[in-house]
Amino acid sequence: MTARHSRRRLALEFALIFVGLPLLAGWQGQILRRWVIPQLLLLAGIFFVLLWRDPSFDRRQIRAVPQDRRSLPRILVFFVLGGAAVLYLAWLSGVDLFSFPRERPFLWVLVALLYPLASALPQEVIFRVFFFHRYRSLFPDPKLLMLVSASAFALAHLELGNLPALGLSFLGGLLFANTFGTTRSLPIVALEHGLWGDWLFTVGLGIYFYGGHV
Repeated sequence: MTARHSRRRLALEFALIFVGLPLLAGWQGQILRRWVIPQLLLLAGIFFVLLWRDPSFDRRQIRAVPQDRRSLPRILVFFVLGGAAVLYLAWLSGVDLFSFPRERPFLWVLVALLYPLASALPQEVIFRVFFFHRYRSLFPDPKLLMLVSASAFALAHLELGNLPALGLSFLGGLLFANTFGTTRSLPIVALEHGLWGDWLFTVGLGIYFYGGHV
């Protein structure tokens, strides 16, 4: 197979998985959104196996902690500052702030513990680790790769059926793509994603990301 044919095949694969599937899921959102977590776990499991069997994949990304010790403090500082902005945004939008921990504290604790592992981690396997490795030849410019990753991440939230989920996911996707692009560390970007997801559910914006599976 020539390099041109290989590139076309890869582009078709990308379009089917990261454009076609989200559009189909958005069309059938009322049915599929109740099964978001199983979908994520299944897809992440498939992609993880494909990565693990790929001799060109650097497995250190799965467990790597960046040598640059400033990465984690930078993530935490941005989370504190950005978290305050999210809280203000939630207040402006009229969300009943902190209603989840106030009204359903046990479920809130359960979500806070499980979300990083059952949702954030598989999403980062799909949209960062797999995406960056598999499609880097299609998008050789690192900034373009990050932008396309964030766009695909946002598009995947179509099945939730609301615009705030798309907008927030795109912004989060840019943040997570930048973190992974600079650290190449699944644990770090999954931690960051987990922090932001837990905060959105805590302040009340999680209503836009709830699929009905709990």
